[in-house]
Amino acid sequence: MLNRSVYGENAHRKGIYREVLNLIEVGWHVMTSHIPGYMTPPEIEGYVPDIYAINSFETIIVEIATIDGIDMERYQTFISYAQNFGEFEFFCLTVDSAGCRVMNVTEGEKSGAFNTLG
Repeated sequence: MLNRSVYGENAHRKGIYREVLNLIEVGWHVMTSHIPGYMTPPEIEGYVPDIYAINSFETIIVEIATIDGIDMERYQTFISYAQNFGEFEFFCLTVDSAGCRVMNVTEGEKSGAFNTLG
């Protein structure tokens, strides 16, 4: 488990909030346990993703990384899960201190889910 600094935890929460709003804006149904009022995502092999989103055609799992780094065990679990179940895609997005996306760690986007987001 990754221990985030207070700085990193604030960036993490802001990043989740921004990505949730962006996904909703383009028509996704979103689950996240980090924002009150949203359903908690399903547990995947012992981990609850930061964001789990569904639209008419696909399901995505999103993890938000910060300056504090990435929990590699968690990251690898979600990658393996997405590879084993073709209807899922996994994205790991790095955010800055304001929660703004600076990089898609996973790169290999197939769906375009993040191509339309700012």
